[in-house]
Amino acid sequence: MLSKIVDINAARQNIDMKVKLLSLNKRTIKNDRGETVYYYGIIGDETGTVPFTAWTFPPAVRVGDVIEIRSCYSNIYNGKIRIYIDGRSEVILKPDVEMEVKRSSDLVKIRDVSLSTPYVSVIGKITGIHKKEYESDGTTKSVYQGYIEDDTARIRISSFGKQLQDSDVVRIDNARVAQFNGYLSLSVGDSSRIESVNVNIPEKPRHIFISEIRSPVGGITIVGFVVSVGQGSRIFTKCSVCRRIVEDGTCKDHPKAPVYPDIFGYFSISDGTGTITCYINSDSFLPYAGISQDQFRRDAYSMNPNSLIKKNLLGKCISVSGDLRSQDDRIVMNVQSMKAISAEDNREIESIIEEEFQ
Repeated sequence: MLSKIVDINAARQNIDMKVKLLSLNKRTIKNDRGETVYYYGIIGDETGTVPFTAWTFPPAVRVGDVIEIRSCYSNIYNGKIRIYIDGRSEVILKPDVEMEVKRSSDLVKIRDVSLSTPYVSVIGKITGIHKKEYESDGTTKSVYQGYIEDDTARIRISSFGKQLQDSDVVRIDNARVAQFNGYLSLSVGDSSRIESVNVNIPEKPRHIFISEIRSPVGGITIVGFVVSVGQGSRIFTKCSVCRRIVEDGTCKDHPKAPVYPDIFGYFSISDGTGTITCYINSDSFLPYAGISQDQFRRDAYSMNPNSLIKKNLLGKCISVSGDLRSQDDRIVMNVQSMKAISAEDNREIESIIEEEFQ
């Protein structure tokens, strides 16, 4: 007998189900024993949706296909039901079967958005929107891309056909959660709904304890001590037009464009509840170190980046703000700004954190 997703609410063995494949991702993990490949995504049926993990998956199956899964099992992961497909399972393509998927979404704070919940509703302020046009089936269509942010975090958003305006505060229902290049995003499509709401989104630092981090969302602030500095820091050259790294002094795509130096570095920061790796560049590091862009561009190639970063950061109490990103099954931060913490700053931050987590 085929099980429906709505009826799978606990750990079970030997489940047979017929579902539609809504998303599919592949990941390779390298360790001392070699490489391990697994697949993950979202499946759904007429009763709901659920995330899955598979150690084998047929290459012929594509997103949108209806499949029958035999001898899979369910378990609880991060407080949510998840389906697991292993070597005992069988995935059978059903090319002539159509299926309408029921998509339900709970209202969540942006900091709590994760891949374990495939569809969500959020309330937030729209920022950084730009419009792009693309061709599809001979028709010109529009996509609006930017961010939506609330008092807990910020996340990237793409809206296909439905207009988004900078500074609007909206409720978005049934947005699909996706991940690309390690960053979480929300996708607004035909089944989504956008509604203007009268909600105040306070503009203040979104402080978070490292132990509270669950997903690679953005726009958050961490305060702690720098406990180690990576030794792989380096100076490299970028194109002023496309901002890509230039290997031989000239950009292949823009050979006449000026190039400029940038810095790459990383360090670990601990706040007493955990440790996270932070990545920096010249935009985030130079203002903190008190080095002007003019001075850096003049002296960059004679600098020792490892010594420079270590001297300015190791053992210091700092505040870092930026976006979280998933990397090799862990979450890291791309730092956009940073500052030293004074005693007065620290007292203010402690009061904010106490208010937020009480």
